[in-house]
Amino acid sequence: MFRNADHRLLFTSVATSQVGLQVAYFSISIIAVVVLEFSEAQIGILNAMDQIALVMFGLLVGAWVDRVRRRPVVVVAETCRALIMLSVPVAWVFDALTPWHLFAVMFLLGLASMFFDIAQVSFVPMMIDNDRLAGANSRIQGIRSASDTGGPVLAGPLVALLTAPIALVASVVTFAVSAFAFSRIRFHEAEPQRQEKPHLRTEISQGVKFIFHDPIIRTVAFASAWCNLSVGAYQAMLVVFLIRDGGHSGAIVGLVLAGSGVGGILAAMLVGRISARAGMGPTALVALALSGPGMAVIALSGPGWGAVVAFAGQLVYVAAIVVFNVNVVSYRQAVTPDTIQGRVNASQKVISWSSMAVGSIGGGFAGEVIGARYVLFIAAGMLLAGCLVLLRTPIRTLRELPEEGTGLIEVR
Repeated sequence: MFRNADHRLLFTSVATSQVGLQVAYFSISIIAVVVLEFSEAQIGILNAMDQIALVMFGLLVGAWVDRVRRRPVVVVAETCRALIMLSVPVAWVFDALTPWHLFAVMFLLGLASMFFDIAQVSFVPMMIDNDRLAGANSRIQGIRSASDTGGPVLAGPLVALLTAPIALVASVVTFAVSAFAFSRIRFHEAEPQRQEKPHLRTEISQGVKFIFHDPIIRTVAFASAWCNLSVGAYQAMLVVFLIRDGGHSGAIVGLVLAGSGVGGILAAMLVGRISARAGMGPTALVALALSGPGMAVIALSGPGWGAVVAFAGQLVYVAAIVVFNVNVVSYRQAVTPDTIQGRVNASQKVISWSSMAVGSIGGGFAGEVIGARYVLFIAAGMLLAGCLVLLRTPIRTLRELPEEGTGLIEVR
């Protein structure tokens, strides 16, 4: 696939965008914890702001994306993300950086990222046939994971040398490169067919109904809602735990978070082979079962060399999540008609991210009462429980990707 010029441009856009996003999130977390000295509750709310943006506008954006060509949406969204990030170092230089500015930046970053994600995920199955879709998603996830490694590793030294606000300039550059690469894709995207009298509520309901109609997509949506409660709490308290409980510097925290990329790369390399032998559904279930213990390992880590333990836990947790996501996202893309990809992807994101926002806020307030370490333990237990719910659902019989609209293929 790397021989195809359009695919190379797509992968370049994905890689640079993900590096920029990782640098942005890492730097904002350091600013919140170290520079502005947020409380645990404030950090939980900060982490929820980008998710709240998706919950508020996700369904509308999904319906709108299905009415227009996806490539221009991606390019404009990336440009907006660059400008949003640029506002932080500018405000810091003029001594005008406040908590409210940081909350607004996270909300707007989430809004722009929503346009990017929905349009980009909906664009991929248009450009790539179903028989190559799982492989493409695996490669995209591998590139994202490699970028997840490079992002925190790059951000740690940048924060140490330049301070966190100035380090955000690197994310501005990468978002700009991503926008340029995506704009150079030559694949001809047909103009979407528009209804003579478009009805927004009807269009939105089509995406929601499709999710509830398919047994696998429906059960994954409900399980994801539960699991993302724990993921939201975990993500809100992870940096707090590593800095305040573990006593690690920003550079060490960056190296620990780089475990996400290493785990993601390994998962992307192996997911195709494992799924081909064991089946996509069983592989996804086993992977999700391993993600909770990965979280628990991080919660058990301590200062000093405990960073190595935290790195290992982060690797296992993210590798497991990547394997699960590659399989379930590939299934959803394969069975969803191109005309409603945006609405279905948006509906799934709203379900998942609304629970993640609740988890982030709840995890932040819980962190103030019981401490960040215990929040991580509770999150690990909730994630494992979410896997148990899926054991009695049709996903356990999913063997391979079906043709568009044909439903699941059961193990015989």
